[in-house]
Amino acid sequence: MKRVIFLGCIAAMAGCAEGHPSSADSLDHPIQVETGAVADSSVSFTIQGGFASASQVAMRVQQPLVKLHTTADRAWLDAVELPLGDVTISAEALPPKGLILRNLVVKAPATHALIMHEQADALELRATLPLSLDWSMQLDDGSLYKLGTVHTAPINVDINVVRANGRTTATVQAACLGTCWAVDGVATLSDGAVYLEAGAEVTAAE
Repeated sequence: MKRVIFLGCIAAMAGCAEGHPSSADSLDHPIQVETGAVADSSVSFTIQGGFASASQVAMRVQQPLVKLHTTADRAWLDAVELPLGDVTISAEALPPKGLILRNLVVKAPATHALIMHEQADALELRATLPLSLDWSMQLDDGSLYKLGTVHTAPINVDINVVRANGRTTATVQAACLGTCWAVDGVATLSDGAVYLEAGAEVTAAE
């Protein structure tokens, strides 16, 4: 079962590397990492807003941006932006008209990360920080009303970078138990989990 952030976020898996990475971009040297094409993603949470029972929602991450860098003995999470798209709650689940949420994006602020493990072909980081959610609500006339940015309590975000079979993969996992984000009178999102696996570009840090 995948862990997540908000999400629940980070685990990267790949096969054994062929040969050894050069010292210039070895994962236990100072490097910069940026995610590329998504291989797999899963974001799930329950949503409730003025109706009796919560609805389970499952989404995919669309064109994420995750950036980090390391030095000889420290690491930083530079950017996390996970666009999720839209959520439509039916009128049956939320009488009388349902609810349409647009442009959901999960973000994290830049922060220091702990190096949990590092070797030439594997790097494991953990950052503890709040995750924010930007979102809008579609009104009856089709226009969008931007809801205020909301934040989780600080949670663990795990990021793994693995090089194997000539490919480098980054995974991000995080989980939020209980209430994650809420806007009074609109919606409450709870028990969130996020998993992202994507290709990664690694360059030597200047």
